[in-house]
Parts: sequence; structure tokens; C-alpha cells
Amino acid sequence: MRKKGLLTLMLLLTSLLLVGCGLQLSATRVEIPYVSPSTYEQLRIQMIQTVEPSVIVVKTDTGHGSGIIFKSEAIEGTDNILYYALTNQHVVEDGGEMRIHFGDEKTDLAVKDYAAYEPYDIAVVRFIAPKTRVIRVHPISPINDNTITQIVKGQDVYAIGTPEDIKRFNYVTQGVVSLNSYPYNGVEGLAIMHDAELNPGNSGGPLFNLNGDVIGINVAKVPSITTTDGTIAAEGLNYSLSINKIAPIVRGFTNYTEVVRRPRLGVTVQDVDVFLQNNPASLLPNNPVGVVVVGFDYTRNAKDVLEKYDLIIKMDGVNISSLADLAVLLEGANFGDEHTITVMRKSGLTFQEVTVTIKLS
Repeated sequence: MRKKGLLTLMLLLTSLLLVGCGLQLSATRVEIPYVSPSTYEQLRIQMIQTVEPSVIVVKTDTGHGSGIIFKSEAIEGTDNILYYALTNQHVVEDGGEMRIHFGDEKTDLAVKDYAAYEPYDIAVVRFIAPKTRVIRVHPISPINDNTITQIVKGQDVYAIGTPEDIKRFNYVTQGVVSLNSYPYNGVEGLAIMHDAELNPGNSGGPLFNLNGDVIGINVAKVPSITTTDGTIAAEGLNYSLSINKIAPIVRGFTNYTEVVRRPRLGVTVQDVDVFLQNNPASLLPNNPVGVVVVGFDYTRNAKDVLEKYDLIIKMDGVNISSLADLAVLLEGANFGDEHTITVMRKSGLTFQEVTVTIKLS
């Protein structure tokens, strides 16, 4: 019995020592930098890392598109800079207020103004920000007006943008130039065709070659093909606006339309039943009635006093049960109006009633 007890004690001590070593190893573990065995792959990785900081999301009242920062101008007397970003005209058309998104939820910046040319489906949005990365797009900001970017059938291309969901920020797809000149919108040679996959949200994003040159602005895809046997899904039929074709139009933009800012709470909300279709019920109290905060406009004030998944149950003492209830109370709103919002907020395992005041901005 004594030997058995001693053996058990030794095994226990050994286990504890091993666990301790494991913890120590975990605490001191370092990340080993990835070095590609392929020169080509390493070039691609470095190119994407270089250009990615200039690729943005253009958020609108109706959705979002992508864009690429290509020009900057210092604002005299300030540390800020006026930036120019390429996108599609159909991204900004009827887009209402627009914001520039850099991947971090808390860095949305308001779009100041924009210019667009519908026949080419091209637009430039301008916004003010501290210093950030700018890509030189040679035909648009060239050494001389004769500078063009060579686009060759068969060259590898990379589309960077944010398809469908903001969480897929700066998603990368790869392909080849299939046709280096193709009609689009009835304009000969306006498009490049390639097989780097595009999806809704990619519109306005850049198409790069392996050198990191912007050779196109992604605009559309062919979703399906009609045959004698019926309609089938299309694959690899994607359009980008040729940078050489759009350059003279963009260089000619001089008149910019001011984006009208409207007074708003600055939250994105969902009705309870919609929210619960994709989220656990534990995020809300039992039998919830109200609307759920699912996001913020970080150019406004609500982000400072509300939290994600707050359940708004009252505004100015009026019970809220749907998005329509909020809309009625905000009709005719003015900048500076103050509204009292009551929410149910999860704290640990319980929900607490919290009341805050928001000034419309």
C-alpha cells in the first residue's frame, strides 16, 4: 500500500511538472514568420500587403461598395489631408450619406463630396482624414499625360474588395486577364474581362497586376447564361473598367457634389424577429419587445452611450416595438435635437434597464 501511494504521488508530481512546462512553453511561444518557398507566392504576398491599406469600403444608406485611394492634397493650416478614391457611379448613385470604412469598425469617416460619370460608371469620392496610404494610379496621376498601364491577355490579376458583408473586408480573388479590351455600357474598349471572381460589394474595388499597378476598377459580372437547354450559372465572366480608358474622364473631374448630411441617431437596428433569425436568444431578455442595436455610424454620437445588442424599448417615454416606431419619432428631426433612449442591456447573466440621452449629429 505504501509503495502504491508513493507511486501515485510521483505520478501526480510528474504530471504537475509537465503541465507547468507546458504552460511555460505556451507563454514563451513565438510566431515563426512565414517565408514562402515560392518566389512567385512571396511577390504576391508582398504586393497585397503594400496595396491593401489603400483599399477601402464606401458605405452608403443603401449598402456598400469598394474603392481605392489614388490621390491626396494637403489642407492648408491643418494636419488633415483631402483624399480622392475611385469607385463606381452605381455605388454612389442615390447612396445618400456615405462613409469611408477602413476595416476597423471605429474608423468610419464621412464622405465630403463626389463626382461621377454615368456612361463609364465611374466616380470619385473625397474625404478628409489624417495621413494614410495612397496608391499612384499612373494614367490618372501620371508623370505625363502619355503614361499608360500595359494590360496583357494572360497576365495574373488580383481583385481586392469587400463582397456582401463588411466582415469580408479586403477579400482577395485571383485570376487572369481573359480579354484586355471589351465593350461595356456600349463603349468600345471600356472593359477588361477576367476570371478573378467578383460579387456584390466588390463594385468600385481595384484590379491589380502582380506589380501592384491598378489596371481596372471592378464593376460587374455575368451571373448566368441562357442556352437552348435553359439558364445556367456563368463562371469567370467578370468586368473591370480599364484604367487607361477611364483616366481622361477622372482627370477631368472638377465639379464635386456636396454630400448632404442628415440628423440621425447613428445606430443600425433590427426588429427582434429579424435579429433572432441569425443570433442566439440569450442576447435578449425573455419575451423581448423593441428593436436591437446591431451597429453604429461612427461619425455620430450614439456610439458613445449605446452598446451593441442593446434592446431599445423606449424613446422619449414612448414604447418602441418596431423600426417604424423609431422612424415616426425622428420625423422632421433637426441637428442638436436631444432624445432620451431606454434600453435593456445584458450585464453578466442578467438584463438591466439603462437610460441615456443622445444628441442628433
